[in-house]
Amino acid sequence: MPAKRLTALLLTLLCCIMLLPQPVPAKAISFAPTEPIASESAVLLNLDLDTVVYEKNADMKQMPATLAQIMTAIVVLESGVDIETETVTAQQAWFDPLYDYESPTDLRYAQINAGDVLTVEDLLYAMLLTSSCEAATMLAMHFGEGDESAFVDKMNTKAQVIGMPNTRFTNAVGLYSARQVTTARDMMQMLRYAMTVPRFENIACAVRYTPASAELKGKTEDWTWTHSNIMCDTESKYFCTGVKGIKTGNLQEWGRAIACKASRDGNNYLLVCLKSPMYDENGASRFYHLEDATTIIEWAFSHLSYQKLLTTNTEIDEVKVENAKDTDYVIVKPALGYSCIWCDTMDINLIQQIITIDENVQAPVKEGQKLGTIKLKHSGEVLAEIDLIAASSVERSFWSYNLSIIPGFFKSDFLGIAWKSALWLSVIYLVICIVCYIIYRRQKAKHPRPRRTVANERPRRPQ
Repeated sequence: MPAKRLTALLLTLLCCIMLLPQPVPAKAISFAPTEPIASESAVLLNLDLDTVVYEKNADMKQMPATLAQIMTAIVVLESGVDIETETVTAQQAWFDPLYDYESPTDLRYAQINAGDVLTVEDLLYAMLLTSSCEAATMLAMHFGEGDESAFVDKMNTKAQVIGMPNTRFTNAVGLYSARQVTTARDMMQMLRYAMTVPRFENIACAVRYTPASAELKGKTEDWTWTHSNIMCDTESKYFCTGVKGIKTGNLQEWGRAIACKASRDGNNYLLVCLKSPMYDENGASRFYHLEDATTIIEWAFSHLSYQKLLTTNTEIDEVKVENAKDTDYVIVKPALGYSCIWCDTMDINLIQQIITIDENVQAPVKEGQKLGTIKLKHSGEVLAEIDLIAASSVERSFWSYNLSIIPGFFKSDFLGIAWKSALWLSVIYLVICIVCYIIYRRQKAKHPRPRRTVANERPRRPQ
């Protein structure tokens, strides 16, 4: 493969990886509604900060019910077809297995019969608004090329790609199956991803929808589908301001479920509740999933707010700078600001700031140079760890620096080595001198010089 093509391929793969959503994070601070929540599992995510602010048994194994149809919609919407023009014809053979389902009260119908022709867009509305088992089946068979299991394979592949490690789908409708499992955290990850898929939110949050072909076929009444999440219905006792539909579900063998969006005053949340009881202690039917959703959402809007704990202009500390010119310190500030969602029933002053400053900071110091860190902790949990940087530059003093290195020179390893080397050389030199002197004395002793005698003396000149 040519180098240019290989480089382009690698860059494309890198971009795709970067665009994938990160796993839904576990909450760092424990907040909880003041009222009890009946649902066995729940997760509330603040969309604006991408932060989980409440969770209950988020990693407990659950069943998704018809919330599985959110993944069905994701696979269809990402298939690349024109959903407004692509049509699907209902086939009786596709619907027959639904009639044999052991819990028929789990099924929701959109009055679609064999032979009906609907666009993919129509089917998505029918499925997401009413949990239509016919619409979900038609989409799975059409995009699975007549094989629902092939479509389910696509659902499971997508689940792994977007970060749902504890989820396994066995059908596209959301029927009861002991092998179709998930967690509230995985469902939130799926919902979080679905909100980024073009057209999904518009369809899933619609209040009602009527296909363009309904009037021609005399099915205007049957095919005017309204959202099953009656929290969006202004005439319902469960109406909750700011809530948008997305998806509900129920299984007689497990319980009810809901996934919804809520927005007020510029604050946006996603909520998932799983395994909500279907009956009260007297055996009467009760919509605990709607009650829980209302409780959690109202609590969030009433008690949670943004708090800026750090800004990039916050002066954290003064750091001593050695050998500096005109000053002997520099102010440090956070490299990044930090905001979080906080509950007004908890004292924000309980958040600890743990500051660590580098030792022996020497000039010159550049503006923006890292000189330490600050940790924000609450109840032993680290909320954030942010670098502390110099707010300004500090020049080095020529005289101070040079004077400072003199004591260091005498304490340096180099000087120690030099002293030791000189000492050893002196010792060696002294030893050599001594040895040479001894040799000289011995040689002299063996060969003494002859003494002068009178006979050997030369005659002196007369004076």
